[in-house]
Amino acid sequence: MRALILALFILPGCIVTRLPAPTARLAADEQHLAAPAEPPADELAALDDEFEDPASLAAWQSFSRAEGWPDQTKQLDVATTSPGHLTFVPFTSFWLFDYHAPFLFREVTGDFMVTTRVRVTGSETEVPRRKYSLAGLMARAPHPEGSRAWKKGQEHWIFITTGTGDGDVPQIETKNTVHSKSRLQLSPGKSGWVELRLVRRGATFLLFRRFEGEAWVLARREDKPDMPATLQVGPIAYTDWDSSRSYFVWGRVRAYNRRVLDRGRPDLTARFDWIRFRRP
Repeated sequence: MRALILALFILPGCIVTRLPAPTARLAADEQHLAAPAEPPADELAALDDEFEDPASLAAWQSFSRAEGWPDQTKQLDVATTSPGHLTFVPFTSFWLFDYHAPFLFREVTGDFMVTTRVRVTGSETEVPRRKYSLAGLMARAPHPEGSRAWKKGQEHWIFITTGTGDGDVPQIETKNTVHSKSRLQLSPGKSGWVELRLVRRGATFLLFRRFEGEAWVLARREDKPDMPATLQVGPIAYTDWDSSRSYFVWGRVRAYNRRVLDRGRPDLTARFDWIRFRRP
């Protein structure tokens, strides 16, 4: 297949696919999901955040606080570090299988379309230097039982992020996880501001990206009947795979999830310009 360059098995059940460019196609009744104009406001617009008021951060739920895990966020503020932006800086962390990383969310029931504009850099460079340093949008099945009743194999989520994956150049990563088994796709990205969109239509999820001055492109489509009606939806950030990969290689899920890896070499600063919610 022309589009498929490399499929690499990391461990059984986890596949990384590298693509030269997204290859998914929109059906006729989905064309409006990639329309250049913003859709009209509806009841979900109450969840929007332009990140202009520092007080708006309090309206977001934190994954760690909501489910009782250590907070892996190194820095988080609205309109303080960077006026008009959510600044999101994670400690060494990753989202993969049962492993957690920082995540802010609103709870959304039913179909939705969430869009954000985000810029990812390293701490001192335009592009992060550490592998798998990315930020973007996630939709995740909640776990109200929290950390005390946590069990392996129960994670269901999907995301699209921008940053650097397995190299030192900009990439887009999409990842779909079912029963804590993750499948990754990496495609070429660009530095600077990127718009990302995550859409739910019933059991179908569509992931879009748009580089500055370009049209929307469908990066991935997944059917996910595993997802409940109400999901956690919002920004994620993670960084520095090399400092944490031993936890994955040796299957030390509990040891990883129950601590903050504050002695790694994190290298990601994410600035979110805004985030908007609509019905598709």
